[in-house]
Amino acid sequence: MKKNILAVQMSAVSADFDTNCANVKTLLEDFYIKKDLCAKNTEKRPDIIFLPEVWTLGWDTDCFQRCAEKNEAAVDFLSGLAKKYDVNIVGGSYIRKTDNGYKNTCPVIDRNGELVATYDKIHLYSPDGEAKAVKPGDAPLIVNIEGLKIGLSICYDIRFPELFRSYIASENVPDMLVNLSAWPKTRREQYEAMAKARAIENQSYFLALSQTGLIKDDVYNSGCSLLVKPLGETVSMLDENEGFIFETIDTDIVKDVRETYPNLLNRRVDVFGFEPDYAEAGVSCLR
Repeated sequence: MKKNILAVQMSAVSADFDTNCANVKTLLEDFYIKKDLCAKNTEKRPDIIFLPEVWTLGWDTDCFQRCAEKNEAAVDFLSGLAKKYDVNIVGGSYIRKTDNGYKNTCPVIDRNGELVATYDKIHLYSPDGEAKAVKPGDAPLIVNIEGLKIGLSICYDIRFPELFRSYIASENVPDMLVNLSAWPKTRREQYEAMAKARAIENQSYFLALSQTGLIKDDVYNSGCSLLVKPLGETVSMLDENEGFIFETIDTDIVKDVRETYPNLLNRRVDVFGFEPDYAEAGVSCLR
């Protein structure tokens, strides 16, 4: 089975929800026009769009709680885009207020514009104050989008391989793993290395999608997002500018790699402390 994915590498203006939404809208309009994908019968259209972590307000933990109320409009905004372009959206993340505090949350929206699932970031980055601004999630999420099973993670999660092993130990083994981030430029090489390692050790596609551009005070996001195949080959990698990864995920490649090299079957440890939630596009799995 094949699915076309579009990963949007973008910059964000700190604490400016309206400007950041306008940027997403413009980037997608430019992409669809440039690729001549406006006609409904065009085969080479994205099936899934991915956005980076906290694209609604940038990586500024000081404004996370203050901006949370306005950020709630992110789901409606993405719902409108999903219906407009007839596409599923894995919406990076936004800060939302819950009964259990604030969360750094990734929404999953289907082609009908319906919110079908959310993933709350589990590992919070304490040096920058994230762990004080928001509460951690407690459940990984595998989402089945039209037959493509995807294990979600956000930014700092990538440093914890046991999270991704919990996905592989699930009965709903994903074909693709995704990390949506606002990753710092100073640690760019680590991000690329970990993306390749997570792909190889789990024999899956791995999408590492970061914001780019200025964070604040001469600190920058890395950009350089990449898509890696199950044996570690880089399919596509961006530079530091805003741009897109537009590629086809082929689940037959994943199946062939796992059958040829049965590493996952040969592992001796299969319990990792997490039991992922499971959701399917078109079927709500909201907490």
